[in-house]
Amino acid sequence: MESRLFDAARCGDISAFHSLLEEDPFLLDRLALNPVYNPLHVSTLAGQVEITKEIVSRKPAFTRELNENGFSPIHVASANGHIEIIRELMRVGYDICLLKGKDGKVPLHCAALKGRVDVVKELVWACPESLKQVTACRETALHLAVKSNQIEAARVLIEEIRRLQMMEILNWKDTEGNTVLHQATFNRQHEASLLTITFIFSYSFFHFLAYVKLNMMYSILIVL
Repeated sequence: MESRLFDAARCGDISAFHSLLEEDPFLLDRLALNPVYNPLHVSTLAGQVEITKEIVSRKPAFTRELNENGFSPIHVASANGHIEIIRELMRVGYDICLLKGKDGKVPLHCAALKGRVDVVKELVWACPESLKQVTACRETALHLAVKSNQIEAARVLIEEIRRLQMMEILNWKDTEGNTVLHQATFNRQHEASLLTITFIFSYSFFHFLAYVKLNMMYSILIVL
């Protein structure tokens, strides 16, 4: 019966889903005992919006469970660009956008890596704090977009960072000591990274100078 439920989730068969729960009202409760794989992971990966709504309404706890690969349904939806599903998953609370998965990634990291521009916009709108989240390697979503040569995603992230006045993020370093500008420079052989450098400078040059001046003033005051 469990395999039939997973098939229904994969195919988006609401009718079969309801029939199975009528046969066994505790089917979802039993599946909850296996936290590494649930039907919400399946419906999310398959992009099945309607059955995802049904599962979330009956078992909202499924939204926060990580699969065997270390990712929750919203991580999976973000990587695959399933924006309608993301909106449904966020109904349980916008804090789900801060849920850490494998390697410390939040959903925004997954979207940035895959260049899912619409998802990036949606996640930042829902939870601006996700811009400040870093992976186990101290990488921001912007680090990841630049490293994976996702131009549009990087541009959107920079625009959002600017709009939300979080320009300090541009100076953050990963575990290898690289800022976003460093990373873009290392990848200069790629056209995408060259354009990313242009975007970063065009959006942040004056803010960057302001930070440099403030840091210099602070250093002088310490010496005095």
